[in-house]
Amino acid sequence: MQSKSHPSQTGVPAVRQYGTSGRPVKVIANTFAIKTLPTQTIFHYDVISPVSESRSGGDVDLPARRCHEIVHQMQNITAPAVFNPRAFFDGKKNLFSVGPLKIQGTAAEFVVSMSDRPQPPGSTRGQFRVRLTKVNDINISQRANEILTGGSDVSQIAVTFLQIVMRQAPMLKTNTYNSRSVFTSEKKKPLSGGFNLWNGFFQSVRPTIHGLVVNVDVSHAIIYEEMPVLDWACAFLSKFSGRRQRVQPHDLERLSTEDLKLLKSTLKGVRVTVTVPAGGRRPARPIKDLHADAGNYAFMKGDEETTIKDYYHEKYGFRLRFPRLFGIVVNVQQKTIVPVEICTIVGGQMYKKVLFPEQMSEVLQHATRSPRERIEAIERGVQGDFLDYKNSPFFSQIGMQVDVRPMETAARLLQPPDIQYNGSIADLSVQAEKQTGTHGVWNVVRRQFFKPAPRSLWTVVSFATQSFPLGDVEQSVMRLKQCCERLGMGAEVVGGRVASAAGGVERALEEALAQLDAKISQLGVKQRPPCLVLVVLPDSAAAQRKAVKAWGDVTRQVATQCVKTMKFRNPNDQYCNNVALKVNVKLGGINSHPVNQIYNGLNKEPTMVVGADVTHPGPGVRDRPSIASLVSSFDHTFSRYAAFTKVQAPRMEVIEELEDMFFTALRYFLHVNRVCPKRVIFYRDGVSDGEFQAVEEVEIKALSEAWNRFAELPEAGIPKGIPVPLLFIVVGKRHHLRFFQGAGPNIKDKTGNIYGGLVVDKEVANPHKMDFYLQSHPGLKGTSRPSHYVVLYNKLGFSIDIIQQISYFLCHAYARCTRSVSIPAPVYYADIVCSRAGFYLDESLGFSDSGGSGPGFDLAMWRKGFNAPGPQNMYFV
Repeated sequence: MQSKSHPSQTGVPAVRQYGTSGRPVKVIANTFAIKTLPTQTIFHYDVISPVSESRSGGDVDLPARRCHEIVHQMQNITAPAVFNPRAFFDGKKNLFSVGPLKIQGTAAEFVVSMSDRPQPPGSTRGQFRVRLTKVNDINISQRANEILTGGSDVSQIAVTFLQIVMRQAPMLKTNTYNSRSVFTSEKKKPLSGGFNLWNGFFQSVRPTIHGLVVNVDVSHAIIYEEMPVLDWACAFLSKFSGRRQRVQPHDLERLSTEDLKLLKSTLKGVRVTVTVPAGGRRPARPIKDLHADAGNYAFMKGDEETTIKDYYHEKYGFRLRFPRLFGIVVNVQQKTIVPVEICTIVGGQMYKKVLFPEQMSEVLQHATRSPRERIEAIERGVQGDFLDYKNSPFFSQIGMQVDVRPMETAARLLQPPDIQYNGSIADLSVQAEKQTGTHGVWNVVRRQFFKPAPRSLWTVVSFATQSFPLGDVEQSVMRLKQCCERLGMGAEVVGGRVASAAGGVERALEEALAQLDAKISQLGVKQRPPCLVLVVLPDSAAAQRKAVKAWGDVTRQVATQCVKTMKFRNPNDQYCNNVALKVNVKLGGINSHPVNQIYNGLNKEPTMVVGADVTHPGPGVRDRPSIASLVSSFDHTFSRYAAFTKVQAPRMEVIEELEDMFFTALRYFLHVNRVCPKRVIFYRDGVSDGEFQAVEEVEIKALSEAWNRFAELPEAGIPKGIPVPLLFIVVGKRHHLRFFQGAGPNIKDKTGNIYGGLVVDKEVANPHKMDFYLQSHPGLKGTSRPSHYVVLYNKLGFSIDIIQQISYFLCHAYARCTRSVSIPAPVYYADIVCSRAGFYLDESLGFSDSGGSGPGFDLAMWRKGFNAPGPQNMYFV
């Protein structure tokens, strides 16, 4: 399993490798070649953030939308002679011109008035100062080509310039965009709760082996509907507050604390216009806060106290219809509150917060596209008027041309492993040849688990409603038990009880556990058998499930399995099989494991496979911690994993305590196997391109330090000076590359997606990194997304072929289902462990609250309130 290439300092070959295993095929990628680059010199200027004159010259952090508006005004109204032809602006700090700006020297400052009304003498309201400083003259063609061999900061700026040019034409047609995508209201889809779904296009200029290309993909945004805030609040709460009846305006006078908090977190930052009868329409302003019972809010007007409702009546002759409704705070310092009934949401604003579960299902319903529909939509966008690649005046201005036909690239289909059960093997290769559409899928019918869990004791706690009585629950439990027995598990059910969440979830679970303990005492066994608490929950019971998992994972370290009433009332065989997959693993069993030559090669030496991930709080939240997790295998089938979790500073991508986590994982492997791992294959999830260097410098060093500490243990038996035997791979899914059927034989399944096992490491791969794309899973719905693998460290000397096959092999080791998945099993598990970690934080810390940019962050407080489970059976499955 060794590479013949000469490795660099990191073990990654200096000369790029290409895989050869698998069946050669051709696929189409949603990338478009840049045929002609600009030949003229481009002048780069640094834009100092626009500064408001009314803020005494202090810098103010303006959103990109506002910066675009200010620079647009500067070029077209304030100083059009200076900006002829118009310069290109990125919304942040970079401005590019095809000729030098007509300014004296290398810097200039402009005062830009954004007010559409005459201002009193001396007033600076609505005025901004913009300072420009020349940075460089750039030969775009030369610098853009340099990036194909590694490049420099100037090369990166050249690609930034091309990225900006790509966006100019569609941005003239809409005001709704983010850093990479532009959206249009054309063919928008209504969503419930006061939102719409807009279509758009993602565009990114990227270096590839083929050269510079544009990656184009369909994109979607959830948009606040343009409507009165009062109507919007009624629609929103009718959908998301859990009420059974539609909310009317008068209902908003009696909002609960929770509902007001929900509205506040969802509306904060949304821009609204204010229309006062007889007072005209005011400019749009962002919502800073909400204030209950706003009409009766008292404030001083001169020397007299008045209320908001009296103020509007006296000044405008306008009587509030709903004076007891909440009001909108547009200025926190001055406590400026506007009655909600005269406010309207400005159209085209994106909802950027965490999606509600109800939103997710609606979005997927409207946004999901088959591969054929997706590539056709992309081609229409590229060839049509919206992206306007053919006729864009901005392309013509710089002499740039982009091919409007998507690229075709060489690819390969890897051979799937077999799946080993107890006494039988699922041969996926034969199955795929005989049954169209079954690539990467198998089942457990007439099979037994590879290693059934030891005979276990179960007890049942039902928090379900009266419509699911205990007698019916027990019948469903017996069906599940019989299913487990057919798969080789033995189980005895010890009683059952109906409980009320109002009486305390933990109390009911403790009583159930006491029942199990009594049975174990009655049996008089020396070794405690595996125990399971099966919990029946109402269909919407997130808080109860959280309490169950915190109790089972941390407090008692006993296996728990939650089932929902809707599916457990009359469970069919497929549902019971799916639950059995989880139960067997939680109780110490192994469902199945992949086998092939890779498996045999990995088992020639003790090998530990690791997955690691970091998840962050919602956008803009700075007072909640990020969660880091690491899972590590400790058996020869690569099916059993120990999990380790830590909290760390918010939005920190590098894993802060990786050294300690990895050291503990190494010790656990040694404890279980009585031998130390001779190879470590480490998959790191969730790292963006811009974070690769930090991960290389910090995390690989931390792994090395942990290994050195571990090597000092006498029981480890590692000779002094042996470096960590590490293969470090970043796995990413946050990209927009997709693959479609190309010329040649059909390689699509029944969903229209390419068969699982597709690997691409040519044309569209990175020109100066050892990377590849692997689409390892069969299609379910929509267009499958391949995972992107980047090898950052390879002291094992594995060839790219071996690394690709190991990755595909591990995608068949996920215990929760009988199909290959989109990322290696340890990466999937690390993601689940991160998601579960919020259950283990002290309730008083308010981790599940909406959060915000609070006054500060006390990491010590969060660490003290975090109770992570220790290594045990795979509780997180």
